[in-house]
Amino acid sequence: MMKHEIIALDIADFNKCGNIWNMEKQSALAEQFYRELLSNNRITFIYTIDGEFIGEISLVFDMKDSDYTITDQRIYISRLIVKREYRHQGIGRQLLHFAIEKIKEMDYEEIAIGVDLDNYPALKLYIEAGFDRIIRIDRDDQGPYIKLLKTL
Repeated sequence: MMKHEIIALDIADFNKCGNIWNMEKQSALAEQFYRELLSNNRITFIYTIDGEFIGEISLVFDMKDSDYTITDQRIYISRLIVKREYRHQGIGRQLLHFAIEKIKEMDYEEIAIGVDLDNYPALKLYIEAGFDRIIRIDRDDQGPYIKLLKTL
């Protein structure tokens, strides 16, 4: 029987996230995430199957953007991603619900999330999870995206 669990990422295992996403191709992002983990501005949770890194989700305390974070009030969910061959199995939903429970334990009132407008599976997941308020619709290098808010 395979062992499925969600664990807090130990920074010593950061490079194992390369099993989920291409950290070399996205090296600037990987470096930013590593710095945020080191400074305790980011907490990352990993979905594992028999110890193999399959998915991840992060909580970020200060995004330097009040749409996303307000000290002790609003926290940002960052980088929900599941390894391609494990998608559409409910792992992303499990990670999201796990993160929401952790945020409730931390006594935050609101959770913000950003998602590309063409990422329909993620949009559907977030709306079903109660991200029901639009903060802003904007555009960046990747194209149009939406910032959503969930009140706890």
